[in-house]
Amino acid sequence: MKLNKRLVRGRGSARAAIVLASVTSMVGAGFIASPASAAPKSTPLVVGAILPFTGSKSLLSQWGTHGIKVGIYEVNHSGGVLGHQLKSSMVDDAADAVDALPAFRKLMLSHPTFVLGPFSPTIEAVIGQFKPNNVADFMIGGLSNLDNMNYPYVFRTTASDSTEAIAMAYYAISHGWKTASLMFDNSANSQGFVPPLIKAFKALGGTVQQNITLTPGQSSYSSELTQAFAGNPQVVFDSMDSQTYATMMSDAQQLGYTTAAQWVGDDLQSAPQGVYAKAFGSAASTNLTAALPATPTTADQAYNHFLADYQSVWRTTSILPTTFNFYDSIVIASLAMTMAKSTNPKVWVSDVVKVANPPGVVCSTYAQCVALIKKGKDINYNGAGGNDDFNKYHNVFSGFQMVGFDSNLNNVVRTYVTPQNLATVVSKEH
Repeated sequence: MKLNKRLVRGRGSARAAIVLASVTSMVGAGFIASPASAAPKSTPLVVGAILPFTGSKSLLSQWGTHGIKVGIYEVNHSGGVLGHQLKSSMVDDAADAVDALPAFRKLMLSHPTFVLGPFSPTIEAVIGQFKPNNVADFMIGGLSNLDNMNYPYVFRTTASDSTEAIAMAYYAISHGWKTASLMFDNSANSQGFVPPLIKAFKALGGTVQQNITLTPGQSSYSSELTQAFAGNPQVVFDSMDSQTYATMMSDAQQLGYTTAAQWVGDDLQSAPQGVYAKAFGSAASTNLTAALPATPTTADQAYNHFLADYQSVWRTTSILPTTFNFYDSIVIASLAMTMAKSTNPKVWVSDVVKVANPPGVVCSTYAQCVALIKKGKDINYNGAGGNDDFNKYHNVFSGFQMVGFDSNLNNVVRTYVTPQNLATVVSKEH
């Protein structure tokens, strides 16, 4: 795996699935919406979004809507894009691949210039549809299947699950927890953690005792828990949907397993006072840790500007996960259009990497970057979530913070796993 200098970048990760025949039916049936070609000046540009407003992962929609509204605020209050203001149009995919394509079709009726989302559970169901429909996409999520993607109209501004898995392994070994059981549900997204996690944990001297694949929605997981704890592991790594987690943790509490080992989970489990922490119970303050792409600090000018925008829109600076990824995606798309002097994705999609990657003058706010472009300067946007240096697969890279909880289930940062730490793990794997 090639690592770059990226330090901060969030993600919203969830289960992924593929719709087979329906993915191509839209084009085959002649459903290609009229292209979002150059719009008459003053006509609003539509920022589309595919989010799970319903279903077991509906909490992700709040992450999306909060970030989108702030990103639109930033661009519109800095003059818009080539004389256009931005407005949003959102659809619900219920985090279900079966619903993703109909949601995409519905969204295309509003003729979006670019799309935000979907999250990992449904991106594979629609990922081939963006170029044929002439609309750029900025997906959110860590699905490891996309680590080597080749879709010229699709960009990912969040870190991959494969690097998150390495951070989880590093954190455990650094605390001396060298025996582990894995409990991941059978979704593609959760299973994407397993190979890189096992590889990293073993490379660092750890032993995997059990690798258990869970079937979501069962009434009890007592037998799976008994199997996982048969060898008295020091740490349990896990990822699953919230309903499955609640059932399993109810069983784990009765069996005494929440305090029998340290539990290290994915970023979904990181939310303060969230459904995962509440399901874990009172031992969350001592035995539960979640990996979360490292949040920027107030020493960062771009992040401070984002917080000011967030305060203006939501009257708080207590941000939700991945909100800065949505924000940065909107700014990057807007800068690409400005650089290309066009709102037609066929023209500006190739400028996405140009405005986000070096070389170029580093800039950290939309207004600052636009001013440089108007002076004929090349730019390198470093945004609210850190640098946005896309690799050849249109992916970015980050370090991680390991987040725990206090007695009130508010977050406590236990430690940071830096890109340098991750690089040392990768070197041991070869």
